[in-house]
Amino acid sequence: MFKQRPTFGARKNPGSGWEVDILWPDGETEVIKGFIAEYDAVKWIADHEDSKARPGNTNDKPPKRPRDPNQLTKSIY
Repeated sequence: MFKQRPTFGARKNPGSGWEVDILWPDGETEVIKGFIAEYDAVKWIADHEDSKARPGNTNDKPPKRPRDPNQLTKSIY
């Protein structure tokens, strides 16, 4: 069975710092803020892209680090 995975992207904030955009297969987006350098955002993506799956998906691996609810915001593009 095909496992649906989110799409990740790092982008520069208009002010300072970097953030990671997560696009879920259902079209919902999340933004994780607070990365000081592009390296930190890209490293977070590399650490999470194989393990991050929405609950209910067929991927049974837990995330490598728990989500920090203070860093999650909803975003509409």
